[in-house]
Amino acid sequence: MTNSNTNNSVLILGATGRIGLEILYQLSKHNSKPDIHAFVRDPTKLSPSDRALFKSIVKGDARSSYDIKQAIDETNASVVVIAVGNGDNVAKSDIRTTNAHAVVAVLDQPQYSHIHAVVISSNGAGPTKIKVGLGIGTMIAYHLRHVLRDHTGQEAALVPIMDRTVLLRPTALTDNEPTGKPVYFGDKDKPPTINISRTDVAAVVAVEICDGTSDGGKIINLTNAK
Repeated sequence: MTNSNTNNSVLILGATGRIGLEILYQLSKHNSKPDIHAFVRDPTKLSPSDRALFKSIVKGDARSSYDIKQAIDETNASVVVIAVGNGDNVAKSDIRTTNAHAVVAVLDQPQYSHIHAVVISSNGAGPTKIKVGLGIGTMIAYHLRHVLRDHTGQEAALVPIMDRTVLLRPTALTDNEPTGKPVYFGDKDKPPTINISRTDVAAVVAVEICDGTSDGGKIINLTNAK
């Protein structure tokens, strides 16, 4: 996703969330110094120190293709990071699915065919299952059923632009100290752990945006080592 002639312009949807902020921090540390822009419903949720790291902050509704198009045009985005969600709320919601449809409605237009996407989904979404012994995985999946259904809908909505999308499916996100050594696993594999530091996930996102050689069509399942 790198461009040798110009810096990446990265628009983060869901920039006030914990994973969105971690992605901000990791991108801001990268040597390539990409331009980072926030797309948020409520800009007042950003602290002064976080606001200072963004080149611009665009207020808008993540469900609105019109608002997303305006933000992409204003920021001249080359990469859109999708990190929307409901925080720790596991109640029924369609924010991820609806947002994905809105993003695709914009990026599927010919004039935006150069823009790439990086998406934070979840282990247990799509064809994957949360694999833990003694039936624990089944209990976790039931507890998260609404979130996982929404992420599955999100992934399905993104199919038209998957050839230029990097999709990450981390295990449960934590605020633990990063290890710097995420473990990658296949869709049908049992991961060695069921959680990963948000910072480790955000670091992978930064690498994919700033150093990655892939233009998309890539799915990454990741967790922390034991």
